[in-house]
Amino acid sequence: MKEHLKSLALIFLVGASLLQTGILWYSSPSYQEKRNVEDIPKIGHETFQKKGGYQLISPPEILLHREGRQQRILPGKEYWSLTDQLHRARLEDIRTVEPSPAQWIGLMKNEPGLELRFHQDFPADVVNTFFSGNEEIHGLQFINRIWLFGEGDNNRVTIWLISDREQSVLEGTALIRDYTDWLDQAERFKGELLHPVFPDGKSNLDKKKLRDGEIPYAFYLPEKSPVVNRLTFRPKKIDVNDMILILFRNPYNPKRSQVFDSTYIYMDSDSGRTLQHNEQNQTMVYNNPLNETGEESSPSNDLATITTFMNRHNGWTGNFLLDRVEMDLDNGSNNYIFQLYLKGYPVYASERSGLNTIRLTARQGVSTYERSLHYFSPQPSREEKSRLPTRNEVLTALKSVGSDWANLRSIHPGYQAALKEKKMELEPVWVIQFQNGKQGFLAASEEGRGAKWIGAKPNPS
Repeated sequence: MKEHLKSLALIFLVGASLLQTGILWYSSPSYQEKRNVEDIPKIGHETFQKKGGYQLISPPEILLHREGRQQRILPGKEYWSLTDQLHRARLEDIRTVEPSPAQWIGLMKNEPGLELRFHQDFPADVVNTFFSGNEEIHGLQFINRIWLFGEGDNNRVTIWLISDREQSVLEGTALIRDYTDWLDQAERFKGELLHPVFPDGKSNLDKKKLRDGEIPYAFYLPEKSPVVNRLTFRPKKIDVNDMILILFRNPYNPKRSQVFDSTYIYMDSDSGRTLQHNEQNQTMVYNNPLNETGEESSPSNDLATITTFMNRHNGWTGNFLLDRVEMDLDNGSNNYIFQLYLKGYPVYASERSGLNTIRLTARQGVSTYERSLHYFSPQPSREEKSRLPTRNEVLTALKSVGSDWANLRSIHPGYQAALKEKKMELEPVWVIQFQNGKQGFLAASEEGRGAKWIGAKPNPS
């Protein structure tokens, strides 16, 4: 009887052992999950990685208004300090308002404040990500400006959420600690004085011409030609094999096959993941179909997912900010296109190179990741003094293509990139966006006076 019991006990122990082994095998992490974060190749410098999704949606320029004077604050050390404080502001009591012409004139001429400007119209739920708190923005479909003003009594300021497209304004309040001291600090930031130009070409807002409910918009340029350096970089390159290590669960699974003359595709048949690599242009497109399905997401969750994904491999190879959001009509997902900024200026390169943008789509995880494998080193190899055209030079150039201020949608400084002898040369330009959606670039002439169009002259009509 004892021997029989011993046999049963032995069979039970062996069975339990096999069961435990099976459970451990089934629940063990995948190859990628077993790898430590330290084992994943790091691409960009850690200083470019983001604290959260709100940094990706930060506005590309902030205008400081004080006693009729304006200064532009571009992405940099002081800029990030400002946006971090703004992010902590909690929007409250949001409602629709119709500012009077007198209110607009007072705001633009006398009221101290900050105007946050986006270069594109962003969906309201995307802009909502910039602020902390649970208050949602309703009443506007798109937002392209945010204006903060007020005396800061009890640390409370007024915030206007502005849609120039919809000609509508939402007003809310927010608590910002030490707001007036904060404005004093911002005034000490380096930045040339700017002067407004309205669509009628005048520098002052005409109360008589401003209709009730109309939202005024000004372009801000310096009267004198600002000095901006021309930059030269030697592009660096990401090894496609490093991207395979980063993106595939088991980097030894993908099979390589040629699909075009200079394009190869790496496919993992187990997971369905693919990486398309164009050797001629040195661009890549990664797809993970398992992350394309799932519950409907929100921009806040999308940007948080993107931040975690990119920070894991230091994927931001420079300072990137959200440039635009495009909806995928097939599955309803948002495609987020991020633009590179150097020395605080947005960089514009040929669409073929993809050098200045990174495109990501996220739902349960990142499903699409599109980028160039070339990127700029943290510091230029050469800097030469250059300048941006003056306000009058810009107007003369506009007239040369049959346009004037009334045809413009926006104007902001940037860099136009061009590949010359395996080097990237960045020319400082005014980026001119017209009402019809066309875009042009204005640089200073080599002769020292005047402005020239870089590339094809735009057709604003």
